[in-house]
Amino acid sequence: MITFSDYHEGAAPALIINHTPCITLKYKQSGSEEEVELKPREVRLFAWADPTGVRKLTWTYAQNTGEQDLLKDDCGQFPYNSNTQIHWVSFLDGRQRVLLFTDDVAVVSKARQAEEMEQPDQEINVSLHRLGLSLVNNEEKHEVSYIGITSSGIVWELKPKQRWKPFNQKQIGLLEQAYQRHLSAGGTQAPCWVKIDNNFEVNFNKVPMEMRLPVKCSIKRDFLSGIQIEFKQSRHQQSLRAQLYWLQVDNQLPGAMFPVVFHPVAPPKSIALDSEPKPFIDVSVIIRFNEYSKVLQFKYFMVLIQEMALRIDQGFLGAITDLFTPSTDPEVDQQRMKLIQKDIDALNVQLLESSMTDISPLSFFEHFHISPLKLHLSLSLGSGGEASDKGKGEMIAIHSVNLLLKSIGATLTDVDDLIFKLAFFEIMYQFYKRDELMWKVIGHYRDQFLKQMYVLVLGLDVLGNPFGLIRGLSEGVEAFFYEPFQGAVQGPEEFAEGFVIGVKSLLGHTVGGAAGVVSRITGSVGKGLAAITMDKEYQQKRREEMGRQPKDFGESLAKGGKGFLRGVIGGVTGIVTKPMEGAKKEGAAGFFKGIGKGLVGVVARPTGGIVDMASSTFQGIQRVAESTEEVSSLRPPRLIHEDGIIRPYDLEEAEGYNLFENSHIKKLEGERFRFHSAAPGGRKAQVIVTNRRVLFVKEVEILGHVTTDWDYFYEDFTRPAAADENVLQIFVKDQGLLAFQKNGGQEAVRKIKLRDAASARRTCHAIEEAQVSRQQQKLVKQASLNLSRSSAPS
Repeated sequence: MITFSDYHEGAAPALIINHTPCITLKYKQSGSEEEVELKPREVRLFAWADPTGVRKLTWTYAQNTGEQDLLKDDCGQFPYNSNTQIHWVSFLDGRQRVLLFTDDVAVVSKARQAEEMEQPDQEINVSLHRLGLSLVNNEEKHEVSYIGITSSGIVWELKPKQRWKPFNQKQIGLLEQAYQRHLSAGGTQAPCWVKIDNNFEVNFNKVPMEMRLPVKCSIKRDFLSGIQIEFKQSRHQQSLRAQLYWLQVDNQLPGAMFPVVFHPVAPPKSIALDSEPKPFIDVSVIIRFNEYSKVLQFKYFMVLIQEMALRIDQGFLGAITDLFTPSTDPEVDQQRMKLIQKDIDALNVQLLESSMTDISPLSFFEHFHISPLKLHLSLSLGSGGEASDKGKGEMIAIHSVNLLLKSIGATLTDVDDLIFKLAFFEIMYQFYKRDELMWKVIGHYRDQFLKQMYVLVLGLDVLGNPFGLIRGLSEGVEAFFYEPFQGAVQGPEEFAEGFVIGVKSLLGHTVGGAAGVVSRITGSVGKGLAAITMDKEYQQKRREEMGRQPKDFGESLAKGGKGFLRGVIGGVTGIVTKPMEGAKKEGAAGFFKGIGKGLVGVVARPTGGIVDMASSTFQGIQRVAESTEEVSSLRPPRLIHEDGIIRPYDLEEAEGYNLFENSHIKKLEGERFRFHSAAPGGRKAQVIVTNRRVLFVKEVEILGHVTTDWDYFYEDFTRPAAADENVLQIFVKDQGLLAFQKNGGQEAVRKIKLRDAASARRTCHAIEEAQVSRQQQKLVKQASLNLSRSSAPS
């Protein structure tokens, strides 16, 4: 099929100009016999004689020849005679590629103004150490999420020429160890030159610090900023370099299934040791332009995004939805929807008109590249803490995904560590309008994502994640063949080291993949046994414990053992405690329900503990085999007091609030944390002040959770608490316990030693404030009841 259209600027591959005084220029398409002559001072458009052939132009000028692809800017020169030099320049004039031959140096410099590198006359640098954003639900008075951008750890850099350049991770570790030894040895009194690993000789005493082996240059101890932006501009050029080192999103809800929702994934140790620290997102753009053209020329546009992980649960999705969805009257909601629909219709009309007449400027992209995207996805249908009670409503996002999966014959369950790999997007030497390029990029990654949907189907936890096993084996083989080659580039020793790491990686991914499948299958069985107990509190605690990833193999074994002990102890004590709890809540019917729960729990809890112990053990084997590191939360959740006022973040009170919310302390209805203070001693002990009582809690090392040693309601206080040096004294009604010291009459005193006198005074003040607040609440409630009784008809 042949189509005909109007000619537009740039439709021809090149405009050839012979701006020389006396010699005819000859040119043709490479491989073609048809040659064209261009006389001096003539101009002619060039088109391909054979569009399916080699798209290069061959030219001859006197005895000189050359070949051009007519894609990129280029230049050169050759002698015509002893006095004259002929210059050729390939450059863009608007949309048209121009190949110019001239002997006039002034014309050459004008043509090359958009090609040559220029010194910037304006430079802007912005650097932020770290940045945090806290998402708070005012109605619920709790922090939902914390989004943090943070800087790197210690980075050592060298300056071989004009710019500072980081050492690789292995060298940074060696330098930091040597520097710490230098400080501990007395700093300036230590030897001047220090030899490190037979490769480095450095002097930490000099200012600036210096290295003389393997090269002589300055070195410094620094860090990479959380956000680094560098903008430069000259007459014909702009450049932008933007880096974001680490972006992390934390789930701050109590009892979260996944405490860290989003974070970059560190590269394998074999790669990380031999490479310099890299930011999570790195963007570099170089634009050139001239005053005679409206076409922007993107010489370089590169976006590099490192591997990342997304782990979300239904409770977190529900909390985020509630945060950004205000509760309103249904009628008002309908009216608002009608107005929004009118706005959408009007906007669609405008978008349709603008798409038909796209007026965005045309740009030429010499090299436009967006790196591959690699995403680890974990999804849980469970919820943590309070979110589990509120997650009974419909979750639109979860149900949408479930509907999509049902359409391809699958059902949504928990998924763990699925890997989506989206190929890179790249264009070279092409014209695009801004909107056109944007939609092309979106379409590329959309198609890539749809092609990866099989990963979601194969990775469902109900199958034990067979995709994880297949992917683990394939990654091991890939690492085995890739890392030795990487090591050989740098030298024989690195080759040997890379070969060892490759073998370890192959064994690691094979063992780790198999262990991961067993861990997930046993985890699903444990979940079923927990459901049999019909004990929501036990199910929630189990979800929280299984959601916390162990740091190493030892911790995974300890976690499994503690889970088994809790199952046995909880099953035995449940025979007594469950009927009593049921009787308090529902009377006689609750008592008999409790007996049933207790009897079922005697069998189900220890059995579930054994299964969970097996799951945790295999999880530890997987973690050791794959040499992965767990990412922890950036900070404990913010404490928001009962008045709802957002105050500056206080780490100490946040740690106490986190302890109260995420430990196994049994909370009362409407109870809120107010203050805490650590007590000295071998066992971790804390005094916790809430709006209803004072508690003294201790950590049980064998079971790995916090238990309440004693607690007293403010109604039981006989007089205000007092502080005597570092001893806090609480005066309560005598309940006949032997541990009390009698103080005459019906009063008893509880004495607690705290760290210092200041801690005792602060705790005493917090208790007084909580008592006053509790009394005020009671008075308001009583006044409200009296008012309602008096206004009721007699």
